[in-house]
Amino acid sequence: MKSKLLKICLTFLFTLTSAHAENIQIEARKITLDKDQVTSIFENEVSVKTEDQTIKSDYVKYNKKLGFLILKGNISAIDNRNNTIEANYAEYSEKNKIFKTFGTTKLITSENYTLKGQDIIINNYEGFIKSEKNSILTDQEKNEIYLENFEYQAKNNIFRSIGLIKIRDKLKNSYEFSQLYIDTKKKEILGTDTKVFLNQENFKIDSRNKPRVFSNAVKLSNKLSSFEKSVFTICDYRENDKCPPWTIQSSKMLHDNKKKLSIMIML
Repeated sequence: MKSKLLKICLTFLFTLTSAHAENIQIEARKITLDKDQVTSIFENEVSVKTEDQTIKSDYVKYNKKLGFLILKGNISAIDNRNNTIEANYAEYSEKNKIFKTFGTTKLITSENYTLKGQDIIINNYEGFIKSEKNSILTDQEKNEIYLENFEYQAKNNIFRSIGLIKIRDKLKNSYEFSQLYIDTKKKEILGTDTKVFLNQENFKIDSRNKPRVFSNAVKLSNKLSSFEKSVFTICDYRENDKCPPWTIQSSKMLHDNKKKLSIMIML
């Protein structure tokens, strides 16, 4: 029986130009070519170079007619802005320059923020990375940010998320937001509808205290944190979610993270 496939088992470099007008270079140690010159399979140390990124994997199936790649095994994709995606299964479309991962995925940004999630979409044409699935973002200070969804604007180094968002910092303080923006270059966080539960001892008079701040908006940075239209209390929790007996209300509250000093501005 005649084989319909031509098999090549040497390291080989292919430059492929499809109907979708993007040059793709694929290098592999094993290449299987379909005689109709539509489908090609690349295995063993595969490297794919597109206009926007370099992708390495164990296996690639390329359909020239559709301009479509299926990638499997030890996938590592690095874009032109030095963001890295790691996964075990992904697909890439030349037509709209969209790279999609399926299943567990790791994102390492150019500013060394690490995100662990799943089913992530990288749109190289519009310059964003996003997912509608739960994920955990860890910043350079090892603070953990729990997201129900996210969109990362790679050009501006901005993460955005809407929904239930939680942060646990390295001091075990916890924060809750309904909307969040993170500037990974400036290392700043902007959030709305904020609940902050403070674990730091300098906020406590007694070990039974439960210091917390509820605020309309908050801006967090390494040096200074600011809270807009906030309510602060150190009182313990009460049954049936009753209001604490003692609070301080302020139009703005500032906290110096270095000096561990809080300033209330009341208007």
